[in-house]
Amino acid sequence: MSIRPDRMTIRTVRGVRRPADAGPHDPRLYYTARSPEAEVPAPLHADPPDMPTSPAYGPAPPSNRAHGRMNPAATGGRRLAPRAPPAPQTPFAALAVFVLTAMFGGAADAAQQWYMVEIIVFDTPGNEGLDVEHWPADPGTPSIEGAVELAPALQGASGGGGRAFRLLDRAGLSLNRVRNTLRRSTRYRPLLHAGWRLPGLPRNAARPAYIGARLADAGNGNDPPAVRGTVKVSVARYLHVELDLLYRLSGADVAAAPEGTPTWFRLRSERRMRSRELHYIDHPLFGVLMRIAPSAPASSG
Repeated sequence: MSIRPDRMTIRTVRGVRRPADAGPHDPRLYYTARSPEAEVPAPLHADPPDMPTSPAYGPAPPSNRAHGRMNPAATGGRRLAPRAPPAPQTPFAALAVFVLTAMFGGAADAAQQWYMVEIIVFDTPGNEGLDVEHWPADPGTPSIEGAVELAPALQGASGGGGRAFRLLDRAGLSLNRVRNTLRRSTRYRPLLHAGWRLPGLPRNAARPAYIGARLADAGNGNDPPAVRGTVKVSVARYLHVELDLLYRLSGADVAAAPEGTPTWFRLRSERRMRSRELHYIDHPLFGVLMRIAPSAPASSG
């Protein structure tokens, strides 16, 4: 029987000394072995002639990936089935992913935490703090880009009710006793007391609330100082508050101030807060008391 290397399954004979005159594919170095009983021809997937050889055993065993197919010589004469390609995604699978995403996304929105924000702004009559530092003639104006103006409170609604960024009814606020204490004091004068609800959003998605002059408390006197600006509340690991408020001296305070004293003063502050705690934010001429607490979601009306 003639041996044709191009039609045989080849294996290196281990333990046989390589003849000195043997070439890279000398038939004496190979034998066929599919079963002990018979020699079965099989396609040859030999290694390239330039593959490194071993001095003792000749060429390295044929590669398992030669010519892009499974080599029987590397698998003991067995042919392995090729790996099936991944099944393409059907339109129904894509639809299922979309439906599940919508369902879980809706659940996440429904479970989103809401907060009640309450703020009191007050000052000290008599121009205390004017000589603390040098004040700029033009302090600038708070940016109202993206801000939401607080809507009027619903009449007769317990606790305020309504949608986000709607003023809560005065009876439902938690700092009424603090405000009344400030009103009875001769040292402090409340300028503004307001509360509203909003969803807890990250900083890049949260929107500031705009506090206009129409929210100013009548306070004491006929010409109360005006307060306006923005209050932004966002949620990360903690609550974060960004204040940008303008405060205007009252007519009486302006008349008693030295000539050339500015009329408007600005407070810009960023602070991390804990819920249900009362926080104080200071300015030489006025102060801010603020409390944020978890709340039930506001309705869409």
